[in-house]
Amino acid sequence: MPSNKTNSTKKPATSERQNRGDSVNQVTLIGRLVAIPDLRETSAGKHVTTVRVATNGKAHAEFHDVVLWAQLADFACSYLGKGRLVYFEGRLQSRQWQATDGSTRRTVEIVANRLQALSSKSASEAPAA
Repeated sequence: MPSNKTNSTKKPATSERQNRGDSVNQVTLIGRLVAIPDLRETSAGKHVTTVRVATNGKAHAEFHDVVLWAQLADFACSYLGKGRLVYFEGRLQSRQWQATDGSTRRTVEIVANRLQALSSKSASEAPAA
């Protein structure tokens, strides 16, 4: 009669490990822009901007850095201003670099793949006629 015992020291086969499921790296954020977006251009000519977004917690506000590339960066810089309520979808990304003082710096930011303005442009943001 076969035993029902499992051998816990046996490693799962590679195909078994791959079938455990995918991980998820997805962020959905609704908040207000802290400042006017500033368009930058990489050495390769790609447009990028990083915006700070404030979200309200129960006790205090949280601040998040959101990176926008290409058309999203262009849209944000053309149509969004400080205080606008915005919806973002994207993924978390961490990066590190060497600061000028020699210390290693690290940050975690949201790289957006979708954004939508949720509030209309206020009179103070409207272009001068």
